[in-house]
Amino acid sequence: MLEPSDIPDDLETCQQLLRELSDAYARLQEVYEELLATCTSIQDAQLKLEQEKERLELTIQELMRRLYGRRTERHADSPGQMALDFGDDAPIEVLPDVTADEKFVAEYEEKRRRRRRRKPRTGRFPEHLERRVERIEPTLPDGVQPADCQVLGVDVVEILEFERPRLWVHCLEYPKYKIPSQPELQIVQAPRQVSLIPGGSFGFGLAAEVLFSKFALHVPLYRQQDPFAQLGWSPNRSTLCQIVSTCADLLLPLVSLLTERVLAAAVINTDDTPVTLLTRGEDPASRQARLWIYRSNAAHAQYDVFAFTDSRARAGPDAFLQDFSGTLCGDCYSGYVNIEQVSGGRIAFSACNAHARRYVFNAREQHPELSSQILALYRALYDIEERGRRLDEVARLLVRRRESVPLMKQLRLLLDGPAAQTLLPKSKLGAALAYMRNHWEALKRFLSDARVPIDNNDAERDLRRVAVGRRSWLFVGSRNGGERTAVILSVIASAHRHDLDVWAYLRDVLERLAKRDCDLEQLLPDVWKANHPDQVRTFREEERQQRTDDRRYRRAQRRIERVRG
Repeated sequence: MLEPSDIPDDLETCQQLLRELSDAYARLQEVYEELLATCTSIQDAQLKLEQEKERLELTIQELMRRLYGRRTERHADSPGQMALDFGDDAPIEVLPDVTADEKFVAEYEEKRRRRRRRKPRTGRFPEHLERRVERIEPTLPDGVQPADCQVLGVDVVEILEFERPRLWVHCLEYPKYKIPSQPELQIVQAPRQVSLIPGGSFGFGLAAEVLFSKFALHVPLYRQQDPFAQLGWSPNRSTLCQIVSTCADLLLPLVSLLTERVLAAAVINTDDTPVTLLTRGEDPASRQARLWIYRSNAAHAQYDVFAFTDSRARAGPDAFLQDFSGTLCGDCYSGYVNIEQVSGGRIAFSACNAHARRYVFNAREQHPELSSQILALYRALYDIEERGRRLDEVARLLVRRRESVPLMKQLRLLLDGPAAQTLLPKSKLGAALAYMRNHWEALKRFLSDARVPIDNNDAERDLRRVAVGRRSWLFVGSRNGGERTAVILSVIASAHRHDLDVWAYLRDVLERLAKRDCDLEQLLPDVWKANHPDQVRTFREEERQQRTDDRRYRRAQRRIERVRG
């Protein structure tokens, strides 16, 4: 710091000193601004690091939940979560009539009490099973024979046993005859029976087993070689591949009919899942292809049809749906969202509310209050849908308009409310609410059409057989292989929907298609089911009904507590 005595008397020297001081101040100002910018950038970087740390912590929590937590998306009700303050514009919540719920709960609990009081089973197995009786005599004293004893009774213990399936050879003898009395005739011989492969030696039961094992039990072809070898036949993998290829070609007309029936429905559920496609001779050697499912719930077309594409380009669903007019239900993939515009209004799109709910559910730990309110509204909506399944379309639509419409209005108020406006756009809940706002019209499409489901869960469940099988067979070997996979999966999935014995269905269908004189209508799963009641797996329907009753019981209890509590 300059002292007064240090100030020169010379004006020119003073000016020079001032210039030097001014330059020094300017340099200090530049350094200050650089330091300030550095501090700001450090603060920004620190904020980004904190946000990234929070994101990674949330990701770790989510991964831990997926690995070790429960898979269900149940959310317990909290007191007051339905008591929402929407101001003067709040719609009046319509409470359902729970008289039918109370009656069902009483009947369900009585049925459960009767099952508990039922005497334990004696261990007897179905009467139609073969019994091989072995009589085990006790050790009697010397000189005493069983005939010398008085029989007081016989204790019968039944043990269910299993024998490995067996292969057998069907020898077809074709005798040649010459009629001496009619020498003008040539040799007389019966025509050859139709076989799976012309001139081949594989029966339809064997082909059905190969298809059933791979596409229903998810056993890849190379793993099927060992079981067949244990039974006495060691096939090459190429032989099994040829069987699969031939069967797919035979099933193609039936799948074409299934596709026609699905496209004639008013509502189709769709979803897709990735599969690895080997691209021999190309670079890279593999790529991610897609298997699509198109599911119809119409009374005349309860079928599943699969389609294969070598990418997720929208050209795939556009080509499949070019003859479809109605409502398409699926996730908010851009190819679905824009399909109404692309189709010229021929196809309407309905979004999956289960996806929207799932996004909110995954954010519940960071934003418990707002998430709980949204989840409570969705729970009420699904309760209404559960009751609506037992109604006809007219009654279901009336229930939706009377009860679901007010709930969706409340949901929209939450999406636009002050609590939602304070969320960071990139937070989990912020992104979930933005997703719902962007697709709101598609999410509430089910309110105006009773045939449209509230979500796409049915298609997702049916698509799981691809995800489960993919863990075993890993990939499809070619584009033709992917298309054959789609054909076979279409037949098997449709048979599963009707609780058929898939092996018996495949065997009969393959044999009749090979003869090329059958009526395709008779081969549809529902028609075949009516003609073959002994090949229906009734236990599947019983298990499904039990799960439905359990779910209905829990929801009925919640509604009763909500109304009476």
